[in-house]
Amino acid sequence: MRKWLFVGLVLAILYALSTLTGKRHKARYPILRRLDRAISIVVWILLAAYGLSFVYWLFTQVIHL
Repeated sequence: MRKWLFVGLVLAILYALSTLTGKRHKARYPILRRLDRAISIVVWILLAAYGLSFVYWLFTQVIHL
């Protein structure tokens, strides 16, 4: 369970850093904007995969369906 929490924490920190730094001052260079958007997309995809795997783990290990 600790590895799930650690992965979730890392993803949340990455997303928060990307969101906080992106909204304070906009990037003047298009490559930085694209990089910021790519990080956001990757984090959302990983959070979705993390959420699905956690629900699967919850149903198989905790609830025993």
